[in-house]
Amino acid sequence: MGIRIRRNFSIIRSEVGTVESALVLIPTVLLFLSVLQIAAGVLGRGIAINELQGEISREGLIGSNALESSSNSINPDMNRVSLPGGGTIIVGSKIFSISKFTPLILFQDKFLVRGIAIDEK
Repeated sequence: MGIRIRRNFSIIRSEVGTVESALVLIPTVLLFLSVLQIAAGVLGRGIAINELQGEISREGLIGSNALESSSNSINPDMNRVSLPGGGTIIVGSKIFSISKFTPLILFQDKFLVRGIAIDEK
């Protein structure tokens, strides 16, 4: 019986430090994922703005014919506002969403991006 207790005690003793490492590792992983989420959000917003502005500018320069033939088109909602002296202002908008990396964020990050261009035709 004494040998059995010593064996169980040696097994418990060999597990020393696992709780402490888990208490440090879990918040560290959550912090890393939170920072990664913030970085992805900032980068994703910048990319979304650049993509939409590029599509709107292409629409203003080339026209709607080339926009439909583009293979990587993001299909924004475009409105044309006529100018008094001729030409139009093209305003486009699209809702983008960024996937979440951390369980601390409850909802997916969705935001509205707008772009503007002038068509002088």
